[in-house]
Amino acid sequence: MKRFLLLFTVLVGFSLMSVNAQTYKINRLNYDYRMYVPEFGDPYDPTLMGVCSFFIPGLGQMISGEVGRGLSFLGGYVATVLVTGFSTVLIEYGEPYIVTLVGLAGALGFAITSTIDAVKVAKVNNLYIRDYRKSNALHLEFAPYIGQFNTGNQIVTPVGMSICISF
Repeated sequence: MKRFLLLFTVLVGFSLMSVNAQTYKINRLNYDYRMYVPEFGDPYDPTLMGVCSFFIPGLGQMISGEVGRGLSFLGGYVATVLVTGFSTVLIEYGEPYIVTLVGLAGALGFAITSTIDAVKVAKVNNLYIRDYRKSNALHLEFAPYIGQFNTGNQIVTPVGMSICISF
């Protein structure tokens, strides 16, 4: 039990270390997960989040900064597993095989749905974080300058360096 509590505390702690991300509920209105192309520096790997959520439903969402969303998937999964566990107790007293099948199907459904959702959450939050970093960064761009202009009877070729500052 102590190990479970320690693991749970560590998982929630890691999930709270998000990178200034808004909630997925807001981000999904502005970003389409289908437009995501992986880039170096993305904080959340969608594949890893999907694998995590398949084995522990909701873990990928928690790591991506969506703790409440992840806990709801984890709670649903635990509830279906408990239904399956209680139905095995009822088997001794009758024929509730249908409850066991429904519980197992529900658990598998939560695992698959959680996996798909974790991938979408990671992609959308990565897109938001990219825009956040771009909008809050100071950009300096230096470029060589070579130009020509006519000053009456003579062509002048100035050479220099131009600087572009955007923030």
